[in-house]
Amino acid sequence: MFLVRKKLQTIAFSLLFTACLSLSPNSSVRGKMSSNNTTGGNLGFVGFGTIAQAIATGLLTQKEHPIDKIYISRRSESKSSALAEKFSDKVVICDNSQEIADKCETLFLCVLPDQEEEVLKSLHLKEETTLISLVSTSNLATLIQNSGLPAEKVYKMICLPAVAELEGTPLLVPRSTSPDLHSMLSTLGGGTCILCDNEEIMEAMMVSTCMMGPIYGLMRANRDFLIEKGVPPKDANYVVARQYFGMTKDALLRSEVVDDCKDSLDKLISEQTPGGLNEQTLKNLEEAGALDTYEHTMEAVLNRIQGKTDGTMGGTK
Repeated sequence: MFLVRKKLQTIAFSLLFTACLSLSPNSSVRGKMSSNNTTGGNLGFVGFGTIAQAIATGLLTQKEHPIDKIYISRRSESKSSALAEKFSDKVVICDNSQEIADKCETLFLCVLPDQEEEVLKSLHLKEETTLISLVSTSNLATLIQNSGLPAEKVYKMICLPAVAELEGTPLLVPRSTSPDLHSMLSTLGGGTCILCDNEEIMEAMMVSTCMMGPIYGLMRANRDFLIEKGVPPKDANYVVARQYFGMTKDALLRSEVVDDCKDSLDKLISEQTPGGLNEQTLKNLEEAGALDTYEHTMEAVLNRIQGKTDGTMGGTK
């Protein structure tokens, strides 16, 4: 298993790639994997929001595991219709969740957290069905109980929208006993799907995926600052995306070559020119307590993931 810090750096790269993708269409950093051309079979998606659309798009785009058919919920209709139009020979829109469950071998559960129990209990799943929940608050024991499936057929996966471009970093728990399943999901990450030893490890890693919004917020603030200083909006958008993409790519590449990947980010920071602008900016943020706030925010969101609090900085249940 990769060291946790290296995994988090890979996830961070996916976060920045997602941000840069729409603003920098020529950017592409892809891992490679060997092809075994195993069929992906029939897949189903109950609930079809942003993440479901991204996963389905990625799996229909990749060539390592050809998909027979994908059965998807009509809602959200704009997303399901767009996918059906793009892959008309592969996508079937269904109005009934049970129909989706009946037709597929692998079922992705992509509903809201407060809908998970009701939806699962309403479905009659075939014993051979593989269930993969994308619900952020799912836990394996509850999924197994509510689905009625054997434990070895139940998984939880977390990923970001970059999987649509095969550039995400899926997290999967438990470790898959099916090489074909792991290989298929790895195509979403350009050859990478991180297998977590347990739910506690996944929960900790999920915190990095929750930094997507803050990173976008930081990039927006950077863009708006440039616009206020007279930079044309289109140029401001593009330069911010390219610069952040380059920084994160450098961090990822460093983590893959150093002997102790725990030190790779520390080394990047130490390489800032003494007395230079980057060193000064980092010092200003540290003195303002900005990095401490990030740490407190990560603890707060982890508490929400673990069901301890509502995720606010105050930490109420």
